[in-house]
Formats: sequence, C-alpha cells, structure tokens
Amino acid sequence: MTSVASQSGAALRLAVVGHANTGKTSLLQTLLRRRDFGVVSPRGGTTRVVDAGDVRDASGVIATILDTPGLEDSLRLRDAIDAGRTDRHEDPRTLLDRFLESPAARDDDDLGLEAASIRAALDATILLYAIDAREDPKPRHLDELAVLAATARPVVPVLNFTARPDADAGRWRDACARQGLHATVSFDAVVYDDAGERRLLEAVRTLAPAHDAAITRWLDLRARERGVAVATACEVAADLLVDAAAAIVVTATATDDAGRRAAFSAASETLLSAVRRREADARDDIAAAFGFSGDDARATTLEVAEALGGVDFASPESLERAGLWAAGAGAGLVAAGAMIDLAVGGMSLGGFTALGAVGAALGAAGASGRKVLRRLRGQDEVRLGDAAVEVLAVRAMATIRAFLSRGHAAIEPVSIESAVASALEVAGEGGRGEAERIDAEVRGAIRAARGRGGWSSLSVPAGSGVVGPGVGPGRAEAVATLAARVATRVATRVRTGTGAGAGKARG
Repeated sequence: MTSVASQSGAALRLAVVGHANTGKTSLLQTLLRRRDFGVVSPRGGTTRVVDAGDVRDASGVIATILDTPGLEDSLRLRDAIDAGRTDRHEDPRTLLDRFLESPAARDDDDLGLEAASIRAALDATILLYAIDAREDPKPRHLDELAVLAATARPVVPVLNFTARPDADAGRWRDACARQGLHATVSFDAVVYDDAGERRLLEAVRTLAPAHDAAITRWLDLRARERGVAVATACEVAADLLVDAAAAIVVTATATDDAGRRAAFSAASETLLSAVRRREADARDDIAAAFGFSGDDARATTLEVAEALGGVDFASPESLERAGLWAAGAGAGLVAAGAMIDLAVGGMSLGGFTALGAVGAALGAAGASGRKVLRRLRGQDEVRLGDAAVEVLAVRAMATIRAFLSRGHAAIEPVSIESAVASALEVAGEGGRGEAERIDAEVRGAIRAARGRGGWSSLSVPAGSGVVGPGVGPGRAEAVATLAARVATRVATRVRTGTGAGAGKARG
C-alpha cells in the first residue's frame, strides 16, 4: 500500500467514495489492474484506512486513486455536520470543515472513519461515488450525496455490478439526475469492460479539463497494455498448438500385433499426458499475460479448466462441446480416430534382415526415410488427430476470451464459466460449434506443423530423429502466423459481444 501523504505531488487524484460494501475496492483493483490492492470480500466494511495506488506509464505517475472507508452511518454523519451550524447563511463547506475539527471526527468508534473518507475526498480532484446497481436508491444515498456535495469536488456516480441480472442502471441514472448529477457511468469492476472504463475516464476529463493530457496518457496506456496482453496470450496459444500438432511419439519396438498394440497404448498415454500438462502450462501463461499471477492465477486457471469440462481435453465431452463429435459415436472413434493418429507400420521388405541393406539409403532420404526405417524396425509414430488439435485450439481461444472479460476484482468463477461456455457452445442442431468455424487459415497454420517432430517439445524421443525441439525459423514463422489468426478469431468474437460473463466482488 502507498500512503496518501507520499502521493501529495500527483497531479490528478481520484477518490473512490460511498457506502460500505458497494465495491469501492473492487473498482480500484480493476482501474489499477492490481488484484493485490486492498481486500475484496463479501463482508462489508473491509476497508478501514485510506490507501492509495498509482496509475503509471513510462513517463511516471498519471494519476493516484484513493480507496476510502465506507460512509457507514450517513444519516448520523449529516446530522452531526448540520448540528455545527451557527448561522443560517453558512455554506456547506464551512459546516464540513467545522465537523472535521470536532471530537467525533477524531474517534474511529464514533464518526472517525467517515471523517477519514471526507478528508480523502478533500484531497482529491474528482470523486468517484460507487453505487451497487443491484440495490434500490434509499434515503441514505441522498445523505451521502449531500455530504459529498459539501466537499465542493466534482462527483461522478459509478454504477458497479451492472453485469448482474438484478442490476437496474436506469433507476439509478434517474435518481442521480434528480440530485443534479448527470455524468453517471456504468462500470462493472468484475467483468472487464473496456468501453465502460473509457466512458468513466472521459467523464473525468469533462469535469477536470486541466487534466486532459493525463486522461489521454491513461487511455493510451490501457490500449497498449491490452494489445500486448492479447498478442502475448495468442502467441502462447499458437505455441501450444504448434507443439501439439507437431508432436510425434515413436512407439517401442515390437515384432507382433500384441506387442504393437501394447506399444501403441503406452505411446498414446505418453502423448496425451504430455499435452494435458502443456495445456495447463499454457493456461497459466495466458493468465499471467492478463495480469493474473500467484494464487489468483492458480484459482482462475482452475476455473477455466473446470469450465472447459475438466482438465482433460481428450474426452468425448470436449469433442461434443466443440461440435466435432456427434453424440452417439462410439468411444473407439474418440480414442483411435479423433484423438490419436497412428502411422501404421508392418512393412518388412522380405524380413528384418533387409534393414542392413537399405538402412543407409533410407537415412539419406531424410525424415520420410527415417519414418520408413522405424516401421521396418517394428516401430510406429503416434500423434494427435486433427480433431484433438482443433479441440485444443477452441479451448485456447475460449481461455483467452475468458480472461479478456474478467476484471481484476472478480472473486466468483461464474465470470470465467459463462465466458468459456459462450465460446464453446454448439450452435443449433447441426452441431456447428466454434471449432467448425475455425477458418481455413487457422487450419492451414496448424497443419504446417504436421510431421515436424523436431518442432515439438512433446516429441519422444526429442526431435523424433529430425532436429532438436523448437529449432529453426520455420517453427517461429508457423507460430507467428497462427498467433495472428488466433488474434483475429478472438477479436471477431469479442466485437460481436460474445464471451462476456458476470461475477461477484465486494469491497
């Protein structure tokens, strides 16, 4: 935490004020992009002191935002302020200053916390009045607004939790207008809302024109950060998909059908286990790209995994949810067809004694020659089927969209679950889900990695006799091409308004 006193030189200062448990700290966490700021809890009155956080870019501090204790007893606070009147012509600010000098304003057991909020408000340029849009306007809200008006600071009512079904933004806009406050902004701290944040900052710009340059810097900063986060997440997804598509596991040597079946089963499990771990690591990296780290990252990535139908991508449910597997198809299709491709061996060229005569020639033929040579030795290649890789692509894009729509104050998994469910939903009876709408360029970029075992860290043995994992400009080009296509798909679905969800946060 940063003390208020140490931030006295900041040009633009915003104080988040309002009743306890309206999401003030949640609002700060999202505006600051700091999940570790303050304490967000369903229990009211969590914030007991004034804390401050900075919005910074490469040039320094853009703005300081103050988190304040709640105005717990606004009726008694207003009465205490009005009780100090000695002349009917005294203005509200004079009465407010007189109250702040009274014993009640210095006693936390009395009105000391309310006084701390007022002092923070007087130290700010603009006041952001946090409102829980799920509540009905009550007389205490009028008392709070009357006290805030006495500070002579511009007030922007911020309607929080507007993504919840029981919120009523229209009712609150009317109530605020009746108090002369027309710059009301809807901004949900739980579900990330780029447009809502821009509206909030533009309202601040209107009320504080002297800070026009700071608001422009703030907006530019968030746009750059968002672009970098999306680009990083899409590159993580593309790297996962190239790793998965290129992976080849060479089976153990076997000279009979029973031995080959056992070797195939073992190699398949080796590959699927490696891909599961690789996908989990990618989810963590996508979370980190959007600023979720530590325990919060582990919690949110677990929510994504659960919303994806469990951590195992290689299941009939994964294929069905992605629209790639018709209900009623046999489990054998999933295991041996949709999920795993087997390059069937068994060529003998007159028996294994022929190996000595043709080995040098096959080796000189490059990767394809080495593949034939392995088959002659009683080995096969196991790799993921096209459907399996496309399931991974759908899940990776759903994960990115889930974090795109998640505010840093969310403490419920529902925001993740609804975003992922929206991305994975199978549209209509024809089963045309998200995976079937992956365009040809995405498929082409994925298939460019096929058969290139040296491109994958999952290949066993490493490189599968080609080159070392991840070596060569071809792989980098494939990842870059695929990342660009993934970014286009993610942006298209976000622009159409799908993939957003709601959640709960308090503070």
